[in-house]
Amino acid sequence: MKTIRISDYNNILILEELCATIGAFDGIHLGHQELIKRCKESNLKSAVITFDPDPDLVFKKLDYYPVLLPIEKKEELIESYDIDYLIIFEFNLEFSKLSKERFIEILKYLNVREIVLGHDFRFGYKALGSINDLKDEFKVIEIDKVLIDSIRVSSTYIKELLKDGNIELANNLLGRNYSITGYTFMGSKKGMTIGFPTANINYKNYFLPKNGVYLVKVLFDGNEYYGMANVGHNPTFNFQNILRFEVHIFGVSGILYNKKMEVLFIKHIRDEKKFNNITELKNQLTYDKNQCLELVKNN
Repeated sequence: MKTIRISDYNNILILEELCATIGAFDGIHLGHQELIKRCKESNLKSAVITFDPDPDLVFKKLDYYPVLLPIEKKEELIESYDIDYLIIFEFNLEFSKLSKERFIEILKYLNVREIVLGHDFRFGYKALGSINDLKDEFKVIEIDKVLIDSIRVSSTYIKELLKDGNIELANNLLGRNYSITGYTFMGSKKGMTIGFPTANINYKNYFLPKNGVYLVKVLFDGNEYYGMANVGHNPTFNFQNILRFEVHIFGVSGILYNKKMEVLFIKHIRDEKKFNNITELKNQLTYDKNQCLELVKNN
């Protein structure tokens, strides 16, 4: 796959004719995957056109906007679908004000001939452009909304599920386990003192699921482990204003600083809770771990 990052819209040209799909593709859920699949069915070279940062960051004038997939993981996942081109537009205020006519011109510069889109796709300044505008210039393949068990698949709904701790349904709509990838950093080492050492993970702008304890799978150094992760503020002791994401990895000991880890969420075990003392916390963590191990055993 060839990745092309574009900030200058006046100096772009691809010689090969493209069948492209366009969108933010946050999460690359089953609906997005259907667009990509149909794009690959064309006789032309396939392309995914997306944006960085997420358009909502600009439209909502936010300093921070959590996503299901940061751009580097999005690129990695799209490449796994054997797409020929990934085209990433720098999304800023200038880009957001492009007219629908100008956006169509840019697609022509990219040698786009066919476009695969969801039925409700909008584009251009104030979302004034519609699929009908594109049909005058390109061959457009329109895909109806994707339903799984009568549920419409969308990034917004998947975020709602994660916020509610409904990991299983979120995973079903994603077509894979929701995961967070980041580097570990040195924490307070409090977990080590009670027999539950954790790897603290820098989650950057990932969307964090509901506060609480989760059964997870952890990938690092070419190996795969089960563990239990915690999302929260450490309310019993060592309270943190900023949400922490840490994982206790079963069967692993030693220093785990500056390690790149991918944590895959399997099941929400319980909500975050403040305990009266360390003994209560340790007893609960022991119970949580046994529950996780039992789930792994019966999986």
